[in-house]
Amino acid sequence: MNNSRSSHTAVNHPANYVVGPYIQPVLLAYLRQGGRLSALADAACVTDLWMINPPAKIPVEDYFRLILSASELLHDPLLGIKAGENAGLENFDVLGEALANIRARSLTLGHALQQVMTLERLVHRLGTSSIETQGGNVRFIWRAHFQQHRAARLVCESVLAGIIHLAEQLSGRLIPVMEVCFVHPRPADYHGPEYQQGFRAQCRFSQSHNSIMIASDVLAWPLQHIARPSVVESCAGQMVEQVKNQIGKNLINSPKLAQIAAILGHSERGLQRQLKQQGTSYQQLLADVRLHHAQDYLQYSNLSILQISQLLGFKEQSSFNHFFLRGCGVSPKKWQEMNRN
Repeated sequence: MNNSRSSHTAVNHPANYVVGPYIQPVLLAYLRQGGRLSALADAACVTDLWMINPPAKIPVEDYFRLILSASELLHDPLLGIKAGENAGLENFDVLGEALANIRARSLTLGHALQQVMTLERLVHRLGTSSIETQGGNVRFIWRAHFQQHRAARLVCESVLAGIIHLAEQLSGRLIPVMEVCFVHPRPADYHGPEYQQGFRAQCRFSQSHNSIMIASDVLAWPLQHIARPSVVESCAGQMVEQVKNQIGKNLINSPKLAQIAAILGHSERGLQRQLKQQGTSYQQLLADVRLHHAQDYLQYSNLSILQISQLLGFKEQSSFNHFFLRGCGVSPKKWQEMNRN
């Protein structure tokens, strides 16, 4: 009893908080699955207005109650992963400003993620991060302050998925993660493909730490340059990059032209016309993105070729093998043997 009371007091300590914008990824994940804001407000014991315009700092216990309520209302134990996938720089002004400075100095993805960890304490008090180098790989370790709390699984999965998603926003590329580890045990409702889709890596449970392992070469990737295009550029050359970006985010579902057009707010025919004006086509961009990411996964991840083919939206590994052979002149296995360190 004493341990439980002590833990409850620690969670509710005034110094333990998340900044208001930190709840936005949870709300987005909840609403995008058809959740009703008023129902979540009632379950989390807050008002609709509180969620729309949250206070500057939110006690950790209130945040835990919100994410648990959202998961339970949707009957979705993977809500933490989906919240992480909705995290972005727009949620955290202090990170956005710092990372804009790093972009201006043309530094690397590794520099940016180190900055994120340095400023983490200004965003939340849910845990602390550290970095360890292991041979040619780097492990990002996240130590949760409230690992025994009922919300720990959702929170830890959200944080690690958020790091991966943030890295992808910064680099403009899908991140080939080598391994993801969790302190919590393998969930009874564990479904491999859903975790594979969320983390694009092998997931291990009941480990000594929550962590992500990435190849050092990946952290040397340059940051994506985000310019302020003119109106003409945004309607022309920038469209190609926007299409490629959306294809990358949706590869696992083998996205169709109509789907990407709808996401970008264009008609299917209008998007086709704009791409043709740029000397390309949707099918060509889809092939380019698939081949580019296939090479990244083959070189820097620990996924099997079958798993990689599934992440790229191929129903059969044989189809992926034929596609890769046409694009690179060798089989995926041979290319991997030639390019792995």
